[in-house]
Amino acid sequence: MKLGIWGGRGAFAAVLVAGGCGDSGVAATTEAMTETETTQATTSDGSTSEPAPTTGAPTTSETSAGTGSASDVTTGGDTTTTGTTEAATTDAETSEPGTSTGPAPFCGDGDVDDGEACDAGPDNADDGACTSACANAVCGDGLVQANVEACDDGNAVDDDACTNDCALASCGDGKLQDGEGCDDGDEDDTDACLSTCLPAVCGDGHVQAGVEECDDVNADDTDACLSTCVSAACGDGHVQADVEACDDGNDEQTDACLGDCTAAKCGDAIVQAGVEECDDGNDEDGDACLADCKAAECGDGVLHLGVEACDDGNMVDGDGCTSVCTVPQTCEDLHAALPMLPSDVYVVDPDGVGGQPGFPVFCDMVTAGGGWTVLERSPLGAQTIGKALYNDVPVNAADPANARHRLTKATMTVLRDLSTDMRIDCRGGDYLLTAATNLFNGQGGPNSCFNWSQVLYKEASLKGNFVQNKTICTWHVGTSEGCAGAWHIDEIAQNQYGCGLVNYPWKGAAVVSPSADTFASDPNTLDAVGPVHDCHKAGAARWLMVR
Repeated sequence: MKLGIWGGRGAFAAVLVAGGCGDSGVAATTEAMTETETTQATTSDGSTSEPAPTTGAPTTSETSAGTGSASDVTTGGDTTTTGTTEAATTDAETSEPGTSTGPAPFCGDGDVDDGEACDAGPDNADDGACTSACANAVCGDGLVQANVEACDDGNAVDDDACTNDCALASCGDGKLQDGEGCDDGDEDDTDACLSTCLPAVCGDGHVQAGVEECDDVNADDTDACLSTCVSAACGDGHVQADVEACDDGNDEQTDACLGDCTAAKCGDAIVQAGVEECDDGNDEDGDACLADCKAAECGDGVLHLGVEACDDGNMVDGDGCTSVCTVPQTCEDLHAALPMLPSDVYVVDPDGVGGQPGFPVFCDMVTAGGGWTVLERSPLGAQTIGKALYNDVPVNAADPANARHRLTKATMTVLRDLSTDMRIDCRGGDYLLTAATNLFNGQGGPNSCFNWSQVLYKEASLKGNFVQNKTICTWHVGTSEGCAGAWHIDEIAQNQYGCGLVNYPWKGAAVVSPSADTFASDPNTLDAVGPVHDCHKAGAARWLMVR
C-alpha cells in the first residue's frame, strides 16, 4: 500500500491500490488530471461522494514530479468507495486560490503556523510554556506559568503585590511595596533598613552601625543604654542604677554630685559649695578641717592641734580656756590674748595643758598696763596679813576675790618663776617695783622683825618721791604680827643691822619723824605727819602682784 500526500497541511488521503485475484499485479496508471477536470471523491463522517467521471481509458502520465498512481477500487463492508487517482505533485505544488485542499491551520493543531510563537497542540495552556494563544509564556503576559512564576499581574509596576520579575512581593526582595518602610534586599539589621523592612530607629532593638552605640528596646534611662541609644556614661545626666550614685550632667566638683558621679560627702577631699566649709579627706579633728568638714575654730569643742591650746566649746574666758582657745599660765598671758578683759578672777594653768590642773587667781588688768597676778591682798587694820611672804600662811587661797587673800607659798613659787617683776602698792601713787626673784627675801633670818635684805628697786615711789634702779635696805616681818609689815622700808635705818646703806633714800635728808617716810601697811607704823602714805589711808589694802 502506498500513501499519498494531500494538498492541504495537516490532512492525509489514503489511496489504496490493490491487486485483484489473478491480475498481473500491476496497477493501472491514470493520467494526471488537471485541476479543472478532476474531482476528488472524499468521504467524510461516513458519507460517500459520487465518483468523479473520467474522460477515457486510463493512460499513463508522467510528470517531472513523479508518476501518478492508478485509481483503486476498494470493496468492503457496507460501504464502497471509488476514488480517482490524484496526480502526483511536488512539494512546491499549491492549490489555486479559492479552492480547499483540507482543514485550515489553527492554534492547537500542534504545528507552529504563521503568527504563532509556539504550538504544543493539546498541551497548550495558559499556565504552560505555550499559552492557549500559541504564545510563549513570559513574565508580564498576565498569565501565571506553573512552577515558573509566583504571580503575573501583567503590568510594569514593581512596587505592587507582584514584582516585575513575577515574584510575589516580600520583605527582602529589594523592592519597596506598600506597607514597607524600606527594602534593601538584605537581612542586615545593623544598616539603615532592618530585615523586617522597617527603617532603623532608636528603640528597635538593633544597633545601627555608625549611628547608635546601643539599642535595648526601652526608654529606661537608668540602665546601660539610654533612650537615645547612647551608652550610659557618667556625665550624661542620667543616673545609671547600681553604677552611679548621681549624675548631674556636669563636671563641677563643688556641687552635690562630683565629676565621677559619686555623691559629694564630707571626707571626699572636695569642698561642696554652700555645704562644707572645708574637706581635707580625713576624719582627723586635730587639723585645720574637722571630721564634719567644718573649719576648725575656737569654740567648736575640738582641739585644733598646732593652732589651739584648748577648745572647751564655749566663749568663757575665766575657766582656763579662753574664748580665743588659749590656756593662760598667768594673768599676763590672759591680758596679752584678750587685752580688753577687765580685772577679775580667772583660772590660770602655770604648767599648761596636761599636768597639774589650773587654779583661780585675781588678775589686775589695769595697773601699770595690766596683766598682774595677785599673790596677796592685805587690808589695812585688824585684817592685815603682816607676816613675811616666806612664811607659808595661805589665807582664802581658793577665793581670790576675797578682800583678805593669800596664795600658798608653793603656788606663789610657781607664779614667781613665770614672772619678771614684783609690784607692791596700795592702789595709789605709792609703789615698789622690783624683780620677782625678791619675792621671798628675808627667809632664813631670825624670824623676827629685823630680817632684812638689800633690794634693787627698778622703781620706787613714796609720797611724791621717786627713784629708779635704787638699792634700798628692806625689812621683812618674821613670824609675829607685831612687826612693821611684810615688806617695810625705814628711811633712817638704812645703815642699821649691817645694811651699810646711806640713810634717807627718798630725799637724801632727815625726815621729821621716823615714820614719816615708812613704806608699810601695818597699823603701828601709821604716818604721824602728812602727806599720808597710800598704804596708811583708810580702806587701803596692800596688793602684792607679779607679772
